[in-house]
Amino acid sequence: MDETLDTLSAGGLRILQPRNGYRYSLDALILPFFMAPKEGGSIVELGAGCGVVSMLLARRCPSCRIISVEIQERLHHLHEKNLALNELGGFVQLIHGDIRRIDEFLPPDSAEEVCSNPPFRKVRAGRISPDREKAIARHEVALTLEELVRAAVYLLKKQGRFSLIYLPERLADLVQTLRRNGLEPKRMRMVQSFPKTPPVLLLMEAVKGGRPGMTHEAPLVIYRDEEKNYSDEMEAIYGFGSENVE
Repeated sequence: MDETLDTLSAGGLRILQPRNGYRYSLDALILPFFMAPKEGGSIVELGAGCGVVSMLLARRCPSCRIISVEIQERLHHLHEKNLALNELGGFVQLIHGDIRRIDEFLPPDSAEEVCSNPPFRKVRAGRISPDREKAIARHEVALTLEELVRAAVYLLKKQGRFSLIYLPERLADLVQTLRRNGLEPKRMRMVQSFPKTPPVLLLMEAVKGGRPGMTHEAPLVIYRDEEKNYSDEMEAIYGFGSENVE
């Protein structure tokens, strides 16, 4: 088989994902719990992969209207299977399409929230995986930060929120791109592997047409010690983590 079936304690989900292609990581698990979806609100996930973020959001907010957009055909089909496997087919609408052409399949000013776990790295930054699926997910091969932000702005209603997870070393790029497109950074949280190590990820929330002023939240620490026992916060959110997560 070219797929694995993994159990995710957060949300009690079972996840089919590629055995050798792009597999979800902690990035996808952290993002939904940074967000604060409103009951009955509309959420669009850009670059949904096999569906972890959207399904966790559906578990957290069953009344939310969630749309997931994914360009890669195999990941899109796995997302379909995962929705059926977890009996969430009625909670998430899937679109197989190119985010750069978002106006061809979704209306403008239609979402309260947009979220994304996007490719972090520029094409010239680091080695690009020879696996096309991994390359698209990790490098800006099929979608740049600018294109992602423009799609989010197109979808969001006024005062709508855009949440994403990104690299700390690209914070300046991120803030400049958000502001250039009319999204004001309002909330940021760094993610650290251990209590005294530098951040490895950042979580950002920006508001369409928002006023200047950003809250820096306390870092999210993943592991409490070198034995990689989860921190109290991670245990509270995810239980004791997930099985078979890279």
